[in-house]
Amino acid sequence: MEAVIDTNVFLYAAVEEMPRHREAFELLHSPSLEKWIVPTIVIYEVVWNFRKLGFSSEEARELVEQIVEDERTKLVDDRRYLIKAFETLQSLSLTHYNDSVLLTIATEVGALATYDKKRRKRAKKLGIKLLPEVVE
Repeated sequence: MEAVIDTNVFLYAAVEEMPRHREAFELLHSPSLEKWIVPTIVIYEVVWNFRKLGFSSEEARELVEQIVEDERTKLVDDRRYLIKAFETLQSLSLTHYNDSVLLTIATEVGALATYDKKRRKRAKKLGIKLLPEVVE
């Protein structure tokens, strides 16, 4: 199976102090998840969040290298989804645009790995399979 991987999954898996660290790490390394579909916007968000969490540039670089160089990673040039994302956005405010780009790609791929409750709700409405299946 392949799935679009949301920023929060990578962050939780990378930072041991995060509340869902173990769960996210296990999700990423599950034998059933053969391909990580990673939009470039996710890489930007990972770096931005690492800065926000107080990590150094070197630590952010190491995480980006781990993601990009992993054999399961398929980087997606999200430029071709930028206009289509406005259809996914619908009547929501532009603050949801990044989410809409991610959901547009996930619609094509068929699955999304995320812990974000709002994003999960929107994905479910769009018929996108969610990983993990249940988040409590």
